[in-house]
Amino acid sequence: MTAEEEANQLDSVTDRVQETELDESRANQALGALSGNAADASGGGNNNETMEVKKEDVDVIVAELECTEDEAEAALRAAAGGEAGVEGEKLVAAAVRRMVVS
Repeated sequence: MTAEEEANQLDSVTDRVQETELDESRANQALGALSGNAADASGGGNNNETMEVKKEDVDVIVAELECTEDEAEAALRAAAGGEAGVEGEKLVAAAVRRMVVS
């Protein structure tokens, strides 16, 4: 094989990798747009990161599951976002269920 043929083969390989990277970035953009639309449709864009969680709820989860406060807060936020209208004891139960199952 000549040096020119080797160079052409190398170019074809690098071209293929660049196309794949472009497709991956497009896919990530599309997923980001979809997740943004889903949040808008599910409740007016209610952001779980800014949701207030009760200290008592966090303390119950930390005591029962021996996890960190951050993990308990994240579970409460995920449970509140995943199940609309869940409050109080049902929210704590949903958060504990999420942590035990995952």
